[in-house]
Amino acid sequence: MLDEDFYRGLVQGTSRLSVEDLARHYVEIGERSGHAPGGLFDPAYYMAINTDLVNVDSPLAHYIAHGRQEGRQASLASHLIATSLDEVAIEEGLIPAPAVGPRDPGYPSALALALRAIDRDPDWFSAKFYLERYPDLVGHPVHPLMHYLQHGRHEGRVTNVSLMAGIHFNTAVLAKGRPFTLVGVHEASKTGAPIVGLDLAREMQGAHNVIFVSLRDGPLIETARALFPVVITASHLDEDNRFFADYVEQKYAVNEAIFSSSACIPFIRTLASKNCRITCLVHEFLEYMIHAVSVIYICDLLVFSSKQLLKSWQYMLDDLGRDPATVMVLPQPASSVNARTMPKAEARAAVSAATGLDLDGAILVLGAGQVQIRKGTDIFLQVGNQLQRESGKFVSVWIGEQVSAHDMGYGVWLHAQIERSRGADGTMAVHFEPAGPLYPLLMDAADVFLVTSRLDPLPNVALDAASRDLPVIAFAGATGLADLAESGEIDLIEVEIGAIDEVVAAIKGRFACVAA
Repeated sequence: MLDEDFYRGLVQGTSRLSVEDLARHYVEIGERSGHAPGGLFDPAYYMAINTDLVNVDSPLAHYIAHGRQEGRQASLASHLIATSLDEVAIEEGLIPAPAVGPRDPGYPSALALALRAIDRDPDWFSAKFYLERYPDLVGHPVHPLMHYLQHGRHEGRVTNVSLMAGIHFNTAVLAKGRPFTLVGVHEASKTGAPIVGLDLAREMQGAHNVIFVSLRDGPLIETARALFPVVITASHLDEDNRFFADYVEQKYAVNEAIFSSSACIPFIRTLASKNCRITCLVHEFLEYMIHAVSVIYICDLLVFSSKQLLKSWQYMLDDLGRDPATVMVLPQPASSVNARTMPKAEARAAVSAATGLDLDGAILVLGAGQVQIRKGTDIFLQVGNQLQRESGKFVSVWIGEQVSAHDMGYGVWLHAQIERSRGADGTMAVHFEPAGPLYPLLMDAADVFLVTSRLDPLPNVALDAASRDLPVIAFAGATGLADLAESGEIDLIEVEIGAIDEVVAAIKGRFACVAA
């Protein structure tokens, strides 16, 4: 059981002892100090997993006399080898690779040395983290690494190593001497608040090293990884985010963080315990973000994108005693992603070629966004149906991520409405186009942009339309676009919410000559 080189390297003051004195040292001093004589036996491990041996004086003597015959596991290294999990632990990056291969006689001791990285090096498995994350395992006679390999990984449990996979480093863009700041988005889609967050991070990059955090993976992650020195794909679980927040605090001492949405609350909550000033850009109406109301007393500064949006939060701000000096309204800038790419006539020809739509002499009414109840896609369909009954030529197009016909929350009902609104020849009054490269072309080709959202603070699609000088129709009180209209940044027509007849009248009134 005694591996001379292993024990000499592990225990100070034993390098010159003879083999006999080395063995005597282990029996008299080493075992009582919890030292292992080699890779095949570890007194601390032996006693920890064999809880019935509390009165045993010498773990090694007991193992030699009884434990070996009883099939008791003697060390973490030997336990891993016996269960063929040592290579799994190495392949999954939980422990460093031993200095020698499995067929080498010295492999058990080399594996035991590699296992010493547990809880000592943050790049490798942390038993402490695993037990803190899963307190149901505390007190169980099983080593956390063994539990994870035998059970945890199949149960979906995480380790510090698996979470570290969500952190990407790009040292090529690291600027020495610049302070670190954190910019967070709730998801990495190429939409609304995430784009605003990415634009903000780009702006800050000139004076800061940006740590970019997204609570979900998505197409913006690859863009962010090329731009910023640290990109974290975090989670909606507080337990995961606590790990990331601890990591950021320990590694970068961030004292300033900006989040582009109140939907970032799962990360904001964990960061709030750190010495960090937090600013949150609120882009959502309180009616559907009541679960994120804690941003009111967690964040140091709240920035609302419109007065209408602030109005929906005001009663809660007052109830919770929020200091008005820490609340402000700052209109959201237009997205940097889209701008006019071609003349209108050319864009209409390209759209017709791609979709087969006849746009000759037609008024093109465009709506955009994920197909969902909040965006009011069903209302857009109603408008399109009504326009077909009017004199004139109207083509209505909705572009955006589609919803399954089996989605009981919205899809079933919308698809039923679509099917029942088909004309006698089977045609639909609205052409649905999936999200994709046609979006900028449709924007360039459109005559009017229609926002049918029931609640939509400052939709980027409306800002994209405004950048092309398209008139925008929206429901009064359902968006924050009125702020931009007051400053002359958007040609806005507001109608009573849900008033289909007013929407149709606004479209026909704006294009009376063509409609006639």
